[in-house]
Amino acid sequence: MDQLVEAYPNDLQVVYKHYPLSFHKNAMPAAKASVAAGKQGKFWEMHDKIMAKYNGLSEPYYIDSAGEIGLDVEQFKADMADSSTQAMVDEDTKLADRSGVRGTPTIFINGKKATGQRSFEAYKSVIDQILKEKGKG
Repeated sequence: MDQLVEAYPNDLQVVYKHYPLSFHKNAMPAAKASVAAGKQGKFWEMHDKIMAKYNGLSEPYYIDSAGEIGLDVEQFKADMADSSTQAMVDEDTKLADRSGVRGTPTIFINGKKATGQRSFEAYKSVIDQILKEKGKG
């Protein structure tokens, strides 16, 4: 994803939606942690912390990470517990279900589910075609 953003700085927007899988006991708390961090403008920083330690996630880890990335930790904890945080994750999950998502990661490009090979080159080819059709390529 980082390669794509770098390759298309003016033409690509990454939109992240949560789809916490029920069999992963830390998926929902991780989703809520990133939403809570996002309320302070640090979604991607928390996302990166979570991905770096996806096999060792816990509430203390989220709180420690919040401090490390410069969040107001008390506000972060309040936002983690806030029903609006859960509601945001639930809305993402409902959208994913309606869109045919069954697992993670699922990538959509211009509203269409990307299928086939998952690689920079494969995604680049799809994006180049879209830009060409829009007269930008």
